[in-house]
Amino acid sequence: MKPDDYNPMAREAFGRTLIDVGVSIFKSIILLFTVVPLAAILEIVFRNQTDLSSIFEILGALSGSTQLLIIGFLIIGFFAGHWFRKEGLRHLHELEE
Repeated sequence: MKPDDYNPMAREAFGRTLIDVGVSIFKSIILLFTVVPLAAILEIVFRNQTDLSSIFEILGALSGSTQLLIIGFLIIGFFAGHWFRKEGLRHLHELEE
């Protein structure tokens, strides 16, 4: 069954769910950029590590393929979040017309 065949209330709920999924993907990426560096800094401070003293050195210690994989996942996450939000808004706008 296609979303176009849903009744108006189900279609509105479907659109809102798509928007919520897109927004939660964006929120998780923002949390990733704030929590992971903070956790790395706190680990360095509390364990008194001197060999990995900055986030850039930690990232530099990863292999090139791992770095590309992480960047690829972030890019896919941004595109997926944008697509879910855009489709949810499209469903809601079509419902209003």
